[in-house]
Amino acid sequence: MLQSRLAYLFTRYINKAYTPEEKAELFRLIETEDFDAELRDLLHEMITSTEGEIPLPEKSGDMILQSIIGKQEAPPVKLPVFHIKKMTAVWRNIAAASVILMGLLTYFIFTGNKNGKADGAKNLMVENFSKLHVSTTAGERKNIQLADGTQVWLNPSSTVEYPASFNGDLREIRLSGEAFFEVAHDADHPFIIHSGNIETKVLGTSFNIQAYDNQEEIAVMVVTGSVNVSNTDKVEQVQLSANQRAVFYRNTTELVKENTNAVDAPNMLKRKEGMFVYKNERLQKLIDDLQEYFGIEIQVSPTIKECKVTANFYITDDLGDILEPIAIMVSGNLTKKNDEFVIDGKGCPE
Repeated sequence: MLQSRLAYLFTRYINKAYTPEEKAELFRLIETEDFDAELRDLLHEMITSTEGEIPLPEKSGDMILQSIIGKQEAPPVKLPVFHIKKMTAVWRNIAAASVILMGLLTYFIFTGNKNGKADGAKNLMVENFSKLHVSTTAGERKNIQLADGTQVWLNPSSTVEYPASFNGDLREIRLSGEAFFEVAHDADHPFIIHSGNIETKVLGTSFNIQAYDNQEEIAVMVVTGSVNVSNTDKVEQVQLSANQRAVFYRNTTELVKENTNAVDAPNMLKRKEGMFVYKNERLQKLIDDLQEYFGIEIQVSPTIKECKVTANFYITDDLGDILEPIAIMVSGNLTKKNDEFVIDGKGCPE
């Protein structure tokens, strides 16, 4: 019964049709049950089915399996070389599945040794190998589900780095850019986001982090629940709840806690759908964000940078249509020169 269950879960994993619960169950069976023989058969069938289109080093299958059951040191694992021109649709599916298999094998090799614990070097190799990176370009957004069920809405010009599966006491990821998070609750395994100069620690909540590398401020805005924000040196930290945010100023290394308006949290929630709402915001801050979102240079006269503006837009909107009413708000003029926009103005309206 358990053996057939292993085959079922293994097949689901290779075909990328698994649920987070099935993935966790597969890894748990491998670690806790004696399935060496069946696992050998499953791996052998997977490797031989490629018929040389995805070559592995000689005897690599036996070496990998010996490492899994703890009888010898783990061999180096190399990603397969694909002969693209020869591939039919079937071969492309096999190749894609085999990349997944390499990740699975690496997990087994370095964490599934049943006769002892892996040393620090092996743990480091696993961590580096199993890290996944998802990036967005200007004007692009992506929704990602992590292994624990956490949802991430990645905004334009951003990158998130996370493990294929969470092991140990902490769930840790890295963010460069901006993302909205709905973290799956797990009181025993805190979720930590490293973003620039700050760390955001939660158990389960929803919030937005903006940490673009070329902006002076890093901001965390909480929609539901509570989070703890600290600088990387742990010198300062603040506890935030709904409708509160923390801002880290890179120039001064100051971490500040702020209360916001009651509507700010619901407006931040709209970013999940790609809608961006700014109310009474500094013009320069809005312009900085628009440059990140759309990847287009926007120049603003120094005399109007601190003017307060309000704007609602979607990433799919035309940038010129967004900027035109903003220019009117500050009694300025919008022009486009080559590939950049310019907003001129004499000063903020009274």
